[in-house]
Amino acid sequence: MSVNLQKNSRVNLSKVSAESGVVNLTRVWVGLGWDINSSGFGHNYDLDAWALAGTRNNTGGRSDICYFGQKSILSKAIHHLGDNLTGAGSGDDETIDIKLEEIPMNIDIVFIGVTIYDAARRHQHFSDVDNAFIRIYTKDTYGSQVEICKYADQFKGNLGDEYTMLFGILTRETNGWVFRAVGEGLNVSDIPGVRNIQNTLLEKEKKNMAVSLSKGGKVSLAKAAADAGVSTLKNIGVGLGWDIKRYDGGSDFDLDASAFLQNADKKVRTDNDFIFYNNKTANGITHAGDNRTGEGDGDDELIKITLDSIDADVEHISFTVTIHEAAERGQNFGMVENAYIRVFDLDTNTELIRYDLSEDYSIETALVVGDLYRNNGEWKFNAIGSVHPDGLAGLCRQFGVDLG
Repeated sequence: MSVNLQKNSRVNLSKVSAESGVVNLTRVWVGLGWDINSSGFGHNYDLDAWALAGTRNNTGGRSDICYFGQKSILSKAIHHLGDNLTGAGSGDDETIDIKLEEIPMNIDIVFIGVTIYDAARRHQHFSDVDNAFIRIYTKDTYGSQVEICKYADQFKGNLGDEYTMLFGILTRETNGWVFRAVGEGLNVSDIPGVRNIQNTLLEKEKKNMAVSLSKGGKVSLAKAAADAGVSTLKNIGVGLGWDIKRYDGGSDFDLDASAFLQNADKKVRTDNDFIFYNNKTANGITHAGDNRTGEGDGDDELIKITLDSIDADVEHISFTVTIHEAAERGQNFGMVENAYIRVFDLDTNTELIRYDLSEDYSIETALVVGDLYRNNGEWKFNAIGSVHPDGLAGLCRQFGVDLG
């Protein structure tokens, strides 16, 4: 099943392809398409797809760019399949073939974008481009396409008069290649210019180099911040997000994020340590408000924390997601996909830690997503991803909240 992405959404290519029956993902194709709503001052709009491959941690390191003028790079690990001079026709306008297993290990990032050929002279720009999209697909054993993800042009309003657009970014992570949807205009007028700003692109992407955790993974907040270039970490945001994949009922699907502040015994000290939409604040922590539909890009609910203001006897902060009136509405986590928790620096909006929940939680209605805890005076994060069979009431009993 293909994942429809929103801006800044991330997807693990191996995970999604496995869900579609492709277990060993070794090769993907990147299809890019667009339509033109302008005459182009007497010239056809000639959009050119490109892929810039490099190394995240060394801004002066090697890079190669694949496009119509250099169709193969990295010993043909990345190959451009041909130039479309007009964009006419349906489907993909240009395609880039990427053999993931043949990309050298020192290459861990691939920027993917489109530039309008001779745009400045022809007075052409992306505000005249409609229906732009990027999609990533693989092929099954019979040669049929299996689409992994697609990102359509929800981003057009942010492009202005740019000549180049960065569609998305592939990064090599510990659990496989991950794609992040971008849709951002770049102030360069030709493809060589893209290569000239590679250092700028790498520095910007460094702010998105969050530590990617799997279930049970732990990481120090201080280390994650230092690796992301955040010198002083004072205020963090804990964002939780999800998508609804199937639900035919007549009620909104209302997921609620909560936090339980606990002592060393993993119990709340008082009922006020249960932070949710009806009890939004305690020392050092604020719930930003209830999202009752899950609509919109980015985080669906947000909890803000000032680390130095958390009471000294709080040793754990557990973050949970529950479904409001789940039994009455016939809803459960089997209807939810792309759930995640992320920790980011509120002062710079730099993402530090991300945990994408990959399990199928079936009929459950309550989920413990992660745990922020002190260890020898240092804050650390633990990716949990465990369900509770008794919903929110069961979570409250687990953490010692008096339900009366």
